[in-house]
Amino acid sequence: MKKTFKIKNTVNPYSVEVRIEFDDICPMCHSHLSLDPIYGIVHTSREYDELLSLFCRCSNCGELYINRYTDPCGNAIKISSEPKRFVKKIFEEGLISLSPEFDEIYNQARAAESSGLHQIAGIGYRKAIEFLIKDYAIFKHPDKSEDIKNMLLSNCINNYIDDEKIRSLAIKTVWIGNDETHYVRKHNDRDINDLKKFIDAVVYFINIDFIMQDAETIDPA
Repeated sequence: MKKTFKIKNTVNPYSVEVRIEFDDICPMCHSHLSLDPIYGIVHTSREYDELLSLFCRCSNCGELYINRYTDPCGNAIKISSEPKRFVKKIFEEGLISLSPEFDEIYNQARAAESSGLHQIAGIGYRKAIEFLIKDYAIFKHPDKSEDIKNMLLSNCINNYIDDEKIRSLAIKTVWIGNDETHYVRKHNDRDINDLKKFIDAVVYFINIDFIMQDAETIDPA
């Protein structure tokens, strides 16, 4: 659904009417809201001959932000929202206790991604999964801690991840993650979204393992 706004035009002395999408997402609290701009101008920039900047206030969190659109007098298309506030991903307490560095690195990568730093974010997610896998392997094989810390991640997975589902997912996750760190990509049909999806799956099965271990401590009635 689109809504029409009357906007001041700094390119010429006349106001213009622009039509833009009615629904919006606040870059600060990430809630869906009905766009209600406080002020808007059509202007030029180094990149665009005409650019629309809308100064908005979120009806949910009350914060101010700016949406920018190209082709303001035609089919206005949003190109950015600033500033962006990163929303931390919350993991289970057991997982954080297992690998606090994973929690920290993953959320730093998430913060980079939310700021548009996609190349850096991919590297961060790849580093995060290495910490999670090695910490889980050490948890399962504490007597092999030093060996696990110093070996290649692929060897760690093959030798010390016993659960078949986690091992298979971990291998594929690392393959996709390596593409984020290397010059030549080997899996061109996969991207950072697949990497995050696979990490979520690894996290899920590790959490299931913890739940199963907890269930085994319950004595029969």
